[in-house]
Amino acid sequence: MQCGIEIESQQPICGQCQHNPPFFNTTSYVCAYQAPIDKWIMALKFGRKIIYSKMFAELMLPKIVKVDLKYVLIPVPLHTQRLKKRGYNQSYEIGKELAKLSGRELITPLIRNKNTQMQAQLKFKQRKKNVKNAFAMKETLTHSHIILIDDVMTSGNTLNECAKTLKKAGAEVIKVLVFARKSF
Repeated sequence: MQCGIEIESQQPICGQCQHNPPFFNTTSYVCAYQAPIDKWIMALKFGRKIIYSKMFAELMLPKIVKVDLKYVLIPVPLHTQRLKKRGYNQSYEIGKELAKLSGRELITPLIRNKNTQMQAQLKFKQRKKNVKNAFAMKETLTHSHIILIDDVMTSGNTLNECAKTLKKAGAEVIKVLVFARKSF
């Protein structure tokens, strides 16, 4: 329930989350990160297929329709250098479409203050260190109930660092919503 990894147990929280709880409360996703989904995500992220953000948002919408409207959407930010190079933030594009579909507010109080390596280029154990302290608040957080939006969740370290920053800023409950989740 918390990290989104499928477990064969009656317990709603896996052993890893019990031992080392993430800063977010729950994780929801539409599908597993595998073929052909991985190609769709890469096309959105690197192939300028921004139109996919609308499809992703439409498929993600059922995951939040019953969530109270006091929850606002916050996309995972890109560093300004990566944003300039790519021209857009895929998480923001998904969030923008999801905000239109759900009637929720989309806010962007988070910034990525560290130009990290892309997580996909790193080994699992290097990912936590790569994003440690990579996020900060650019403005005061005025909402305490957050839905943190991203395209894909692999190790969960990026989303956990975002959630950690949001919790320090006053967030009470953080729900992660991603299009795809990779299981390890």
